[in-house]
Amino acid sequence: MNVEKIRGWWGWFSIASVERRIGSVAGYALWIVAWFFALSSRSLSEPDEGRYAEVAREMWVSGDWLTPRLDGFNFFDKPPLHYWATALAYSFFGATPLGARLWCALTGLMSMAAVHWAGSRLFNREVGTSAALILGSSLLFTLGSHINTLDIGVAAFLTVAIALFLVAQFDASAIRYRFALTLGMWVALGLAVLSKGLIGVVLPGAAIVVYACWQRDFAILRRVSPLTGAVVLLLVSAPWFVWMCRQHPEFFDYFFVRQHVTRFLTNEDNRNKPIWFYLPVVLIGLIPWCFFTPLKRTAFASIINREPAQVFLLSWIGVVFTFFTISHSKLPFYILPLFPALALLIAIFFVRMTTRELIVRMWLLATLLLCLYAFAQFAAPFINPSAKSELISHGLHTLAAALLPILIATVASVALAHTGRRHLIVWVIALASLAGWQWALQSYTADADYNSAKQAADLLRPSVDANTKIFTYQRNLRGLPFYLNHFVIVVAHADDDISPALSSNPSGYVADTAQFEKLWKNSDDAVALVPVEDMPALNERGVPYYVLGKTSSLVAIGRKLPVNARNRDEHSVQVD
Repeated sequence: MNVEKIRGWWGWFSIASVERRIGSVAGYALWIVAWFFALSSRSLSEPDEGRYAEVAREMWVSGDWLTPRLDGFNFFDKPPLHYWATALAYSFFGATPLGARLWCALTGLMSMAAVHWAGSRLFNREVGTSAALILGSSLLFTLGSHINTLDIGVAAFLTVAIALFLVAQFDASAIRYRFALTLGMWVALGLAVLSKGLIGVVLPGAAIVVYACWQRDFAILRRVSPLTGAVVLLLVSAPWFVWMCRQHPEFFDYFFVRQHVTRFLTNEDNRNKPIWFYLPVVLIGLIPWCFFTPLKRTAFASIINREPAQVFLLSWIGVVFTFFTISHSKLPFYILPLFPALALLIAIFFVRMTTRELIVRMWLLATLLLCLYAFAQFAAPFINPSAKSELISHGLHTLAAALLPILIATVASVALAHTGRRHLIVWVIALASLAGWQWALQSYTADADYNSAKQAADLLRPSVDANTKIFTYQRNLRGLPFYLNHFVIVVAHADDDISPALSSNPSGYVADTAQFEKLWKNSDDAVALVPVEDMPALNERGVPYYVLGKTSSLVAIGRKLPVNARNRDEHSVQVD
């Protein structure tokens, strides 16, 4: 025994072991830097980023952390956990894009940590590390972790729950901790429900039932402690829902019926897509790891005949993919909960591949990346000139710049495979991919400004003080209150964000343009954003205004000249 201990310590202090540990620390440090890079430098895009950033800002400013509000209107679409975490981030970083996106980046990182832990416990450390890196560098997961939406939060807590479930049920060394791990799973499911609603418990419940039927292992339904777990889940998630139902009688029908049942069964929100929608989303979202999935039927057979944990992962993938495929409400980020399980399976196959097969897959990946790079690099000159085509051209060049480091890393990894240093391949491709996707997000600022309220807010800000009335004419920019720190009055544009709750803030909405014109003419301190195409109609009706500035689609107008324009010729800015 002592000899074995000495050998273990000697191995721990050996040059090769020390070099590998130093390399791992350096790799993790690079990853953290790249992961949090550029969270603050991009404008909040419309509508999602602006919407969720503003709901959290109103919680933070008002001190009411229970009722979500958007521009003063009750906003019951989603549960509050994302808003709470973002409002807390504002306490440290202010109401900034960094504060708005921080929770998404942290929960994405938490998903990677959960996958790393489960993969290491169930298989080996190489599988765990590879799965975490594959997950964090996949295109859709990277984007979802750096764009302010609620989808990454529910995906992250579902990932934690799955990781705890897998270790509790299938790791023999964790049997004595099974009950504690299972309780942790139920806590994570409660937080998933607080992140985005009932899918936080419906999806894992369905996956466990499918696994039990597939494996004929119905005892697992007892091993997950359903009665105790239900109590824990309710203690975590129910208080807020009960409070909301008591304070807002309309909440139950709107949240549980309309936002869950109606959206799943009907196309009421115009989010229906073809039945095959998620197949290309998953394949493209997996780049650069799409070629490392099992491609043969024998590979899937090996899953079924091998570890039960792999069978559950396949059950989870099938349930999530089927659920969102049959739903009538489809958006790309909805499918994010599927990616952690995919990353684990890909990591298992990656580690078990022969060197020859691995090299073949990397050359296939390099070929795909080269084709995409050539298209992105050389297609731009053939686009007809226009405002939108300029954005498309800029986007293609940005895509080419993002793909180039991944292509170089893939070719370099072929050389690593030939020299026997396979453990570096995932690191090299993953770091290059994360850097590429982050570069794309960072550099595509033209589109961010085009599709953001920031430009319009910058035009209005010099003319706005605490008493100024701000109107958006037949338009609703969700991020405008966020950037101006000021409520906005929406004119003749009752979209789904505010129409269900108009009665909660009557002064924040003007039903028709005639009422707006009356309010405008009777005010001596007001500004408005008007679509370019609506300006001639205002001129015909003799609406008085000064032009404060223009974007590509909006004109900023005011009832009085801004202070910095008082010494200019009035007719140089007045257009009525």
